[in-house]
Amino acid sequence: MSISVNWKNPYEDRRGQWYTGTLHTHTSPASKCGKVAVERVLELYAQAGFDFLAISDHMAFTSASHPEMVMIPGVEWNSAAGEHTGIFSLDPAVLEHAIGISDQEALLAWLADRDAMVVLNHPNWQLKPHYRREQLAVKGPYDGIEIFNNVIERLDGYAIATDKWDYLLASGKKVLGFASDDFHQERDVGWGKVVVRSASRDAAGLLDAIRRGNFYCSSGVTINDIRREGNRVTVESHDAQEIQAIGQGGKLIERRFAAEMAFEIPETCGTYVRFALYGQGSAMAWTQPFFLA
Repeated sequence: MSISVNWKNPYEDRRGQWYTGTLHTHTSPASKCGKVAVERVLELYAQAGFDFLAISDHMAFTSASHPEMVMIPGVEWNSAAGEHTGIFSLDPAVLEHAIGISDQEALLAWLADRDAMVVLNHPNWQLKPHYRREQLAVKGPYDGIEIFNNVIERLDGYAIATDKWDYLLASGKKVLGFASDDFHQERDVGWGKVVVRSASRDAAGLLDAIRRGNFYCSSGVTINDIRREGNRVTVESHDAQEIQAIGQGGKLIERRFAAEMAFEIPETCGTYVRFALYGQGSAMAWTQPFFLA
């Protein structure tokens, strides 16, 4: 976990451009839940205009390539107790070794010294949540949690997990928020995206920018720009209908029914502020948090 986030302004590096991808996909036959062969998965995402993709099969590293997309090596680790964990590394050997570790705490400790990115997946899956917020608070180290998982829209539980994210952020555990398709079937393409600003369109550059927090999550809303100047944060979109500034513990601080918001951070917001954008239907987008100190 050697890469550090500028929590006051994760979008400080304005070089490059926005690239769209997703980090949670499954293929057949490598994952029992996967219904689509890897070649077809790659074809679907390329046709949808994605710039990068991670194949994250359960307890298996699937090597894949496509001429139009950057591939980020990944796996979804899980134990007998569940504890689904997304692991991403430029070194496939790290992923292969991680698969052989049976305990999650041992896994996280081992990965901390291997320069891998770690995301705890779908914490609000199932009627008994996949991760309780108290569990998330003491686990670690890890880079972030999924705050939106598309597949949970049709399963028990809640697809959105910003409640747990705000709990962690308010308690001082600074973690990033991720969205994912959690691709199982052809209908799962393009519902949970990570949109990263990077100076380079290669796996190393994209993964570095993601780990620094220079990205937003989307289930359909596009953010054109995010910037902080002093205590003013500006969020610009072209298809948002509403933007909310959200502070300590998920408290709504300000709401604007517009596609843009220039927000002066008040002391009353607590330790951080983040932004949620609402578009047509259920489409949303989420920024990373801006901490005051």
